[in-house]
Amino acid sequence: MDQGFLKPSKRRLADLVVTRPMLDEGIALLDELFRRFELKGHPVSLSPGDRIYRRVGVDVRENPGKTAEHRYPSLWVPSKPTVVFIGTVAIGLTLFELTETKEARYIDGEYVPLEQAEQHRPRHGWPHWPWTTQHAFATGRFCLQAYSPYPLADWSETWRERKSGDLRKRLDTIVRAVRAAAPLVAQLVEEGELAEQVRRREQEAQWQRHLEERERQRREKARQDARNELLQIIASWDEAQRIDSFFAAARAQLRQRNDDAHDVLLERLDNARSLIGEPDPLAALLGWKTPEER
Repeated sequence: MDQGFLKPSKRRLADLVVTRPMLDEGIALLDELFRRFELKGHPVSLSPGDRIYRRVGVDVRENPGKTAEHRYPSLWVPSKPTVVFIGTVAIGLTLFELTETKEARYIDGEYVPLEQAEQHRPRHGWPHWPWTTQHAFATGRFCLQAYSPYPLADWSETWRERKSGDLRKRLDTIVRAVRAAAPLVAQLVEEGELAEQVRRREQEAQWQRHLEERERQRREKARQDARNELLQIIASWDEAQRIDSFFAAARAQLRQRNDDAHDVLLERLDNARSLIGEPDPLAALLGWKTPEER
């Protein structure tokens, strides 16, 4: 369930994830936060196109716990992160509304908190199977998430409202904390880029080893194939020699005969020679390829 979170069709907007009742207040809070950053000389905008920036997802649960949140349908996501630049370092910003889990009853196509369900009690009371379930409801309280928008640097910090409206009182503190985090984010980016360079070099070396091994296997296969084919040519040469010897010996014996079977044997010998053909091992050797030619 989406708990009423807005999903505007336009995605080129500031990173604000709220329900309709909290939209105006959320816009006002973001405007005030941006104004205070800009008063300190830190411009706020959608991420520029000079490099790849990524948006870190949000967990709208008031008490996230250790398990990841799996939502259907998913929350609205802007086309670009909202970032504030502290010098040359970008820090991502997302303002979102928190949810809390309550016992609820499904009434007239929607979930209603159990404490409000009595207002919807049927005249004749609840059915004898009045089941309830745990369901998340928007709280009207905000959480601000600041994060590193650089893919190779993981850093984030959140500020949650315990009471509605108390985040506005902490905006100056948030601005100071984000400014103080910029050197750390820059250091993480540098470390991440160095680690990525090492990883890429290792990957390239591994790929080179793979290519060399594949070439070694290819050469070994070419050598083995050439050897096997040569052995077949040698075997065919032996066979050709044996065949020639047979017919030569047969004709020699036939010349010594002068009986009635001579002509019949001569015809049969010619037919046999025609059937066997004339093996040509040298032609096979001419077509043979050395390992280097394969």
